[in-house]
Amino acid sequence: MVTSLQPYKTIIHNPFYYSFVTTSGVEYFCYFTPYKEYFPNYPTEVASKFYAFNLDLADKKAKQKGVDKRIADTVITIVGDFLNKKINAVVYICDPSDGKAKARFRKFKSWFDYYEHPSYQIIQITSDFEAGGMKLYTALLIHRKNKLKKELVEAYLNLTD
Repeated sequence: MVTSLQPYKTIIHNPFYYSFVTTSGVEYFCYFTPYKEYFPNYPTEVASKFYAFNLDLADKKAKQKGVDKRIADTVITIVGDFLNKKINAVVYICDPSDGKAKARFRKFKSWFDYYEHPSYQIIQITSDFEAGGMKLYTALLIHRKNKLKKELVEAYLNLTD
């Protein structure tokens, strides 16, 4: 079936908030929130370009059964569209509160590793570190042609060092 190779139909509520529903009826919300407060030592030109990415279930009790590659395709499409303007950077941090952060991060990272190819324009840099007694797993996603790429990568690496 051709549709199994396509991202899910996405509803764009605004440029920072998206949703989609899987074939099994599970609804996801994807959204970007300003992240500049974590970069107070950088000029506004750099700090204001950072956004956190979040992927949440609409119903926290809902369970996605089996592997659904269309979810990965949909998330990659949403993040790719957000970064295609070549001005923003996305930071993804896996929520450690349920003890599944490492597994969640491994899955998220694999989605972008699968698409890491020169023709795909997103660079992924990962880092994990201790903060507040918790291990945090993070990734920076940035467009290859972002004019502030060097400064954004440096700021991210300093934050996660």
